[in-house]
Amino acid sequence: MMKRPAIGAVVCGLLMTLSLLSSSVYATPFLDVAKQTGVTIRQEGEVLIWEGPVSGKMKPQGPLAGKTIGVIIASEFSDFQAYYLASYGSEFGGKVEFLLVDWVKWKFTRPNVSTKGVHGMFGLSVDPIPVMAPGSRHHWKPLGEADPKAYDVLVIIGGHSGDIMMTEDKVIDFIRTAYDNGAVIGGIGGGIIPLITAGLMDGKLCTGNRVVSFMLKKIATFTGASVVRDGRVITARSTVDTPAFMRELCKALDPSFVPKRKGILAGKRVLVIAGEDFEDIELAVPVMEYIYRGARVTLATFPPPMRARPPLLGLKVVQGNFGISVPLQEIPESYYDIKPLSQVNMEDFDVLQIPGAFCPWNMVMAGEPIEFLKRAYKAGKILAFICHGAIPVAAADLVKGRKIAGWLACKDAIRIMGGTHNWDWSAVIDGQLVSGRVPDDVPEFLDAITEALLRQ
Repeated sequence: MMKRPAIGAVVCGLLMTLSLLSSSVYATPFLDVAKQTGVTIRQEGEVLIWEGPVSGKMKPQGPLAGKTIGVIIASEFSDFQAYYLASYGSEFGGKVEFLLVDWVKWKFTRPNVSTKGVHGMFGLSVDPIPVMAPGSRHHWKPLGEADPKAYDVLVIIGGHSGDIMMTEDKVIDFIRTAYDNGAVIGGIGGGIIPLITAGLMDGKLCTGNRVVSFMLKKIATFTGASVVRDGRVITARSTVDTPAFMRELCKALDPSFVPKRKGILAGKRVLVIAGEDFEDIELAVPVMEYIYRGARVTLATFPPPMRARPPLLGLKVVQGNFGISVPLQEIPESYYDIKPLSQVNMEDFDVLQIPGAFCPWNMVMAGEPIEFLKRAYKAGKILAFICHGAIPVAAADLVKGRKIAGWLACKDAIRIMGGTHNWDWSAVIDGQLVSGRVPDDVPEFLDAITEALLRQ
């Protein structure tokens, strides 16, 4: 007859099993995906920390490693697409270099200032992008100083800049020379216009938005797909398709690449606090990536205690720090919802994200958003925040005993309220809290949010 183990031995075994489960609670398969580009992800007890010399910077590994990506832009380019390409072109290992068509002086973004240079439709400049460290994820130079044979990839982004480029022989010759030299050439939305002028779309299988579709239907084989690659020419329909465009670019350079983030958050619901003066890149890029990863996105607004731009008083528009607004100018509302924060229920979301800049301070001043954070935390929701975003979470008294990543302006709030801030951390998961450092760390921050959601 088999002898039964003593009760103490059973309890001991159970404790050991629980301990092992606890120590590996963060070891989901997605972490292996997150590590593939060479970032360091360290476990410290039950805390996961993204850190190391390549956090927030161009990665040493990935499908675009060792490749140089030229992004040709003229005035009125797509701000959303520029933010995304800077973040994820470098995240997959590529050197992203914005090539400025800066000699065109007849077209400038509002207001019309002849010395303003190349700016996006909503005011973005890329020399450098104001809130991203020069050289970390993007570089720039005038197109006139660039060698078309130096680029493995050329991307012409959308917005109205394509209209400006098509009239410039130097731009068209640059594109043709790069293509003849073996470069992959890509266009998004209106950015396909110069490719038409260069003769690269003739007979190609392709896609595009309404700006170009009527022409493409005559000279090419047009489809309404999100992204299409035909040989070394990649076309994307519109801004919301930029993440898929980036993955197709990866596959063009590395045929073995598998886009493992696609649809990974299907069924998950993300609530983004869209308060006045939010950090543009920390809202626009996450929203595009959440949509690509399959999550349902809701932007929650609240009455601003103050506005940095008096002309917007009385308007039901939330303005970002650098010109992006909610509703989002470049992404149709069919891809996301907008709802007053006061009408959001705890059953409506799985994770709440706070972008940085001055939106966090407005949350503190408004008061009710802080009470909402307390209720969300008590309900077991994941609270994710980046840059200044730790400030309202600290004001809600939720950082005590927690490790937090964030911009230097929030370090005192974290320390005084009992948390630990470390500038070397790019992103952190500590319990229900997911934090990110600065705009350069958006890709790491989004992977940390994904990991936290997959463990639910």
